[in-house]
Amino acid sequence: IAVIAIPVLCLLAIVATAVVAPASERPPIFFASVVAIVAGLSSTAIGVYGGVLVPGLLLIRPPIDPLFAAAISLFLQVLVIPIGAGTHYRLGNFNRRLALPLIIGGVAGSFVGPFVSGYLRGQAILSKDDIARVVAGMIVIVGILVLTTLRMGKLGAVRDEKDVPFGRVTGIGGVAGFASGISGAGWGPIGVKLLILTRIDPRQAIGSSLFARVFMAAAAVAAYIISASAFKGIVADWWLIVPLFAGSIAPMIPGAFLVSRMSRERATIGITVLSISLALPTLIFGH
Repeated sequence: IAVIAIPVLCLLAIVATAVVAPASERPPIFFASVVAIVAGLSSTAIGVYGGVLVPGLLLIRPPIDPLFAAAISLFLQVLVIPIGAGTHYRLGNFNRRLALPLIIGGVAGSFVGPFVSGYLRGQAILSKDDIARVVAGMIVIVGILVLTTLRMGKLGAVRDEKDVPFGRVTGIGGVAGFASGISGAGWGPIGVKLLILTRIDPRQAIGSSLFARVFMAAAAVAAYIISASAFKGIVADWWLIVPLFAGSIAPMIPGAFLVSRMSRERATIGITVLSISLALPTLIFGH
């Protein structure tokens, strides 16, 4: 029932928003809905949400404010990711030993991120485009490392579920959380790939990171609310809120079932190639 009813209700919400919105807002609403659907599907299928949503939103014309894209990505994750995480939990793609250090590192990194972003921009040390380039560069480097390691056959056997390196996973959560805090993207493209390099099963990495992502995003949202400088200069497009929310929810349950049927190698390649493809335009053009 949920697989059928949720997408239908979400589609109706998007159509209703387009009907009442001004004519000039309808093309952005349509494009944002498509981006959100792809982001929602990829979040539960390969563990990447902000890494799809933020670059996709930056392609909308007229342009969307990158600061708004980063902030709305984090806000939406708090609301919509629990659906995907709950589905993965029911499918058995969850490891408590893996989720705990991810939460600890992710909360710390994501809370600090918005303050650092606000300071760097406020002091004119780095622009918002420079920050986006840094995160995109990290995503590309980690992705190339994963593909190279996979090609050389050095990923090795999957770790036992009880064999989780607590310190290393906490560090992965911190790095990925910080990237998400300053740009709205990076938790999946960086975090999930680093977990795979640690020989965590991709399904466990995706399901457990989705669960931890809720806490990470909540910490980043709290930091955005506390840090006035993080919101300074943001130009919001309120007509996109409902389409982004509804579009993100619609494909989440089917996405969780999809990853449960993917092989480890195919899931790894899918996560990595999509992440690199979406990060390259930001790395090159800075937005």
